[in-house]
Amino acid sequence: MTNDAAFEYFETRDPFLLARYRELRRRVYLKEYPWLPEHFGIEDEIDRVSRTVVAARNGVVAGGARLTIATPESDRALPLEENSFRLRNCPKFGDLHLDRRPYGEISRMAADPACGRAFEVSTGVGDALCAIAAREGLDIVFSICPELPARINQRNARRRGVDFQRHMELSTAYGVKMWLCSFSGLLSVYKAWEDAA
Repeated sequence: MTNDAAFEYFETRDPFLLARYRELRRRVYLKEYPWLPEHFGIEDEIDRVSRTVVAARNGVVAGGARLTIATPESDRALPLEENSFRLRNCPKFGDLHLDRRPYGEISRMAADPACGRAFEVSTGVGDALCAIAAREGLDIVFSICPELPARINQRNARRRGVDFQRHMELSTAYGVKMWLCSFSGLLSVYKAWEDAA
């Protein structure tokens, strides 16, 4: 996958494309984080309730990620909300009124290193997911990630014109600390993008 054709970024429910994305994320995560269990990245319950965007070029999937949405009417937990931790109940986020507003999480971001343009892929996938979130009425989405992806997310947020914050480090089910981050201001930024299109 070394040509210069543009990537396409789109939401999909196509079983073939989803299988390609899941296999890619499994390979990428296990190579980057060899301590993860072998089954990490295969289809899970969160995949079935999330919106998935892939990056593709010439029919080959080069990356993807998923957006999971929580609403005040639903008790669905986001992937980062492990054990009894819930963002809407966390005093640190009281001013966000997550008990009355929808919010989401972008997770399982993966880009194929073989494409040679992983930053471009992650930026495009992130933009597509943030646009979906804004269309669904979400002004804020969260993510958890190690240090380097957190820095990449911060650069992507700056380029998009949305606010990015690192809130705290969380211990994950795999015993690794990750940054809990957020992208906010999605409604105004992505509405302006759609109005300009």
